[in-house]
Amino acid sequence: MNNTRNQPPSNWQQQLSNAITDTATLLKALEITPAQVRNMGIDYNPGFPLKVPQSYLSRINKGQADDPLLRQVLALERERISVQGESNDPVGDLQARQLAGLIHKYRGRALLIVSAACGIHCRYCFRKNFPYSENILANNLEAICDYLMQAPEIDEVILSGGDPLSYS
Repeated sequence: MNNTRNQPPSNWQQQLSNAITDTATLLKALEITPAQVRNMGIDYNPGFPLKVPQSYLSRINKGQADDPLLRQVLALERERISVQGESNDPVGDLQARQLAGLIHKYRGRALLIVSAACGIHCRYCFRKNFPYSENILANNLEAICDYLMQAPEIDEVILSGGDPLSYS
């Protein structure tokens, strides 16, 4: 007998649209009680959005608040603690931005921000504070093409942002 009731949808777009986006729902789906996470310092209103598709959720061990896959997506209050010298732009993308949607940091290559969409939102994302709405390629395509045509040293263009494969 083929039991597909508990299997995640096979269509990745459907999986993304049905992803869990709030902490309480995530913990309930994983059968994790408030008592199990009381001392963890969970941030129920993180500034960086939660996004956990069912296919990822199915790999997390139910009832285990210390599961490493859960810890990858579960926001903790200590993430909000500011540390001297810490930056919201740890890899220098904003400093290397030539135009909205174009980062030219290294000789010979440019990075185009084509999408802010990711299949999962990881807590360690180094672009979790990146202002995507101001830096999407589609908003500045003609100027970016002009820049690339004027820069013959660029021989590699990388599509990035969130997950460029999710871009139509």
